[in-house]
Amino acid sequence: MALEPITRGLWRYRGVAGEPSRPATRTVVVAPYGGGSAYSVPELLRHVAPTADETLVLQYPGRGPRIGEQPTASLHDLADQLAQDIDQHTVGNLVLLGHSLGGLLCFELAHRLTRSGRHVELVVISSAQPTAFKTLCADEIESRGVEQWVAVLREENAVTEEILDDPEMLRLAIQAIRSDTLLVARHVESPQPLPCPMLIVGGDADPDITPEHLRGWEDLTLGPATTTLLPGDHFYYRDRAAELGDLIRQQLPLLCGAGSAPMCPTQGERG
Repeated sequence: MALEPITRGLWRYRGVAGEPSRPATRTVVVAPYGGGSAYSVPELLRHVAPTADETLVLQYPGRGPRIGEQPTASLHDLADQLAQDIDQHTVGNLVLLGHSLGGLLCFELAHRLTRSGRHVELVVISSAQPTAFKTLCADEIESRGVEQWVAVLREENAVTEEILDDPEMLRLAIQAIRSDTLLVARHVESPQPLPCPMLIVGGDADPDITPEHLRGWEDLTLGPATTTLLPGDHFYYRDRAAELGDLIRQQLPLLCGAGSAPMCPTQGERG
């Protein structure tokens, strides 16, 4: 996997180093989960790349190459910055895919990009809940100690054992996930529904994000919306990235055309 920075917050994915770019009529933008970075989602990048001419991934401040930067004050501020980058450095239609915190971010990005005149073909929200279901408390998050964060990281299968066993890597991981969790806890989403189609996906064994949470996104778009479950926990896509990529490819002509079609018994649909 090769990643090339376009801006500090926007990186281009190449399947192999030196792979030539193609004229882009469709660009997919991937927003990583809370605590993650552009390098944390190789499975997603590899399997969604065939859906578009160009694949980009977001790099949040306070980690990786941006480790020296202060975390963003709010998710709205982060969306303002990244929407500007995306608008300036892409052409053609956009598909936005975000996992967990990235799902909330993609909702906000879609608002900003459509207001600026960009055509967002599809917003894919993965393992995220609308803020109407939010249970996180900023004061409780700020009071958590290292052992509590380690328990969270283990429970969510968010990092490898190698990171958990390395004090410095663990410190950086906790720093990133703490700041991102606070962003989610303090976030209030834009009140207007989106004008674009939405595909909502989650793991059927996710202990925190329920089918009810996922279906809540259907009320936040004026376009067609489809909700479906894939086998797995909060990070289901690590084993099901190929299925998720296939799902997006199947749903693009349906959700962006005459309406959506049933896929499996676990999904809800609104056309």
